Amino acid sequence: MDLQDKKTEDSRSKSPRDTANQWLLTLRSPQSQHFLDVGFTGLLTKDGSPVFIVYSTIKKFCSFFLKYVSLKLWDLVLLVRNIFKYSGIFAQFSKRWLVKKLIWSRGRLGKPIASLIVFSVALVVFTVGEVLNSSKLVNRQEINPDYLTTVTDIIPQRYVAQTTIPDSRKQATSFTYVVEGGDTLSGIGTKFRISVDAIKYVNGLTGDSIKPGDSLTIPPISGLIHEVKKGESLADIADKYSVPAQAIADFNYILDTSKLAVGTELVIPDAKVPRPPVVVASPAFSVPGIITGGAPTPSDTFCVWPSTVYIVTQYFSWYHNGLDIATPWGQVPPLFACTSGTVVRSGWDPYGLGLHVVIDHGGGYQTVYGHMQQINVSYGQG
Repeated sequence: MDLQDKKTEDSRSKSPRDTANQWLLTLRSPQSQHFLDVGFTGLLTKDGSPVFIVYSTIKKFCSFFLKYVSLKLWDLVLLVRNIFKYSGIFAQFSKRWLVKKLIWSRGRLGKPIASLIVFSVALVVFTVGEVLNSSKLVNRQEINPDYLTTVTDIIPQRYVAQTTIPDSRKQATSFTYVVEGGDTLSGIGTKFRISVDAIKYVNGLTGDSIKPGDSLTIPPISGLIHEVKKGESLADIADKYSVPAQAIADFNYILDTSKLAVGTELVIPDAKVPRPPVVVASPAFSVPGIITGGAPTPSDTFCVWPSTVYIVTQYFSWYHNGLDIATPWGQVPPLFACTSGTVVRSGWDPYGLGLHVVIDHGGGYQTVYGHMQQINVSYGQG
């Protein structure tokens, strides 16, 4: 039998069952030896490394994260810049508004602003003090009760603290001193730091003699006491005693200087005793002019003609409170006080009078002499 006949015989000898089993074995036996291995072919890049994918992903994340952080930081910088910018604008606006209010209020807001500043400082001090007081760094060390074994460990101090009032502290009111034996005006003045002239002026003394039991009014400071009379203003009182009007107002707490009650006693700090008025001699001669005639004497009228010239260019009227006396061309005639009195103002007046002199004649009467070329009298002169 040849080979072909043998194959035919073998195929005929196999049953259909055997043929099916053979095909099944063929399907269950793949040719590849890596059937269970996981492949990364779809995830691999050109270089074929899977680590590169993780690296590139982390790199992209870090890049986007840094970009995000930088943008947020830039936004923060812009926000801070705008805050400073608009804060400066607001500060300038507030400053202009505050200065405008202070200027137009003419000092009326000074006291409220000072009170607000004091209140703010006090609030800060109390707040910070309360915070620091709660800290152990500034708390005082407490004594351990175990250190005191007996009552005698505490030594009582018998010294009493004394508070001395400084000499520079000024009183606000005058007081009465009863003269004792051996007192003199100079001794009393030295004791209370008051000049003898001030004591004599306040108490109406003409001499230096005093006796025990006399009551003397002592000014609270080195100065005088003045009782306001009818028609007097604060400026008149200040000129009379050669003291700034503001000093009198501050010491006596005068808020409205235009309202002084008659009879009010004012303390004049550092006042000078005014000189007694001296009768001024009036001219008894006349000079020809438009108005002729002899000069009146003080016995005739209250006030005599104050010049040697009788040229009147303008009289009293409802709009002109005075007399205008003209001078001849090229002449400078003298000007006299119309009656006795004391010079209470002498110098330049910027409100229209120029060089001028004001004389107080007592009883609420004053005369004013203005538009002068030269002044030969001074304050306090009579």
